[in-house]
Amino acid sequence: MALLRQYLQIYTHPQLLVILILGFTSGLPFLLTLSTLSFWLAESGVGKTTIGLFMLVGIPYSLKFLWAPVLDQLRIPYLTDKLGRRRSWALITQAGLFLSLVSLAHSDPTQTIAFTAFSAFFVSFFSASQDIIIDTYRIESLEANNQGAGAAVEAIGFRFGMLASGAGALYLAHVFTWKMAYLTMAAGIIFSMLVFCCISEPKRSKVTSLDIHQKKLLTLRQRLNALFIVPWLQLLHKRELIYLLGFIFCFRISDTVLNAMCAPFLCDLGFSKIEFANVTKVFGISLMVFGGLIGGIIIHQLGILQATVMCIILQGISCLMFVIQSLIGYHLSVLMITVGVESFCSGLVAAVFIAYLSSFCRQPYTATHFTLLYSFASLCRVATSALAGLVADHITWTILFLITGAFIFPAIYMIIKIAQLRTPHSHPLLEKQVRFSRG
Repeated sequence: MALLRQYLQIYTHPQLLVILILGFTSGLPFLLTLSTLSFWLAESGVGKTTIGLFMLVGIPYSLKFLWAPVLDQLRIPYLTDKLGRRRSWALITQAGLFLSLVSLAHSDPTQTIAFTAFSAFFVSFFSASQDIIIDTYRIESLEANNQGAGAAVEAIGFRFGMLASGAGALYLAHVFTWKMAYLTMAAGIIFSMLVFCCISEPKRSKVTSLDIHQKKLLTLRQRLNALFIVPWLQLLHKRELIYLLGFIFCFRISDTVLNAMCAPFLCDLGFSKIEFANVTKVFGISLMVFGGLIGGIIIHQLGILQATVMCIILQGISCLMFVIQSLIGYHLSVLMITVGVESFCSGLVAAVFIAYLSSFCRQPYTATHFTLLYSFASLCRVATSALAGLVADHITWTILFLITGAFIFPAIYMIIKIAQLRTPHSHPLLEKQVRFSRG
């Protein structure tokens, strides 16, 4: 019991409560332009083709690295002086998100489908912009030995936000109206704005970013270079960047394929919708949250490098469980084990992956660095999800999951190469052991 209390001490840092709330805010709008909006459109009689095209409104989540340098470096007159750079941009993006949600709530897909699409696009745009600030705030406000716990707490908050915008919004729409459901979600953004007004600005490094609006003598080319090229070049050396991008691709494949193909796989095996919902949604989500908490503890105990290698191995075990399930077929007890292992690993991987990417970010370009890496991971997820279905139509489920699991080997190779190229003191989380502080 004493050992458990010691492990959980890493979650007693007061700043982590703020990160949990911000994670919830980040997840709150996510499904409002995806599955929740799709249900609204379908219920309104909108055609399947149009509903499919509506998914394009989520493209800002994959392209947010394009404007991340702006949020990193440009000052907002008056607000930046009063609140600081991160909080001022947070309030601007959240105000835009609130107005976009109100606009979407007042739209009518049966009468003005174009206005609905327009409003949904801006919800995605401001939500993606808000994510940039929240991720940056987490990285800059926490010490290195708390980054793992911060990543875990943010991921847990994000999942609770998704639960609110998914099941919560559907319940409100059933009891009241879609307008009331979306207005309630918008009210949650106001709460987050109040939180940002109360918290302190994270400490900035001594290296100051360029105030472009004050550098009137610079040419347009010099301004664009300072705004975009310099932050990206500072991220990594070219050789190390290639290994990192390769690692991100291989690392995300297992988690992406298992998440994307889980439903059709279990359907093919003969599991009912109720069995699928009970096991994957109720049981699975609980283990995801537990996995996220364990992920933060593992990072704090072992350091981010060893924790990431452990996650790669666990992903291989998840794939192996799906292979076993495909060979056994319909068996509810085995399904509980399979989904339990996959859900636990998914929650753990999410926390460790965020913390690992965070270790490559440097002030004053934190937003640019993290967003660029995470956007690449997002693009890998989209591409892998699309290809997984195509491949599954031509090979058996067993072969698909074996191929997916095999990607852990290049992932381990690449993370070892990255560790060799990075200096031992490039980030405190890369040290061999990060022990709990005593007293």
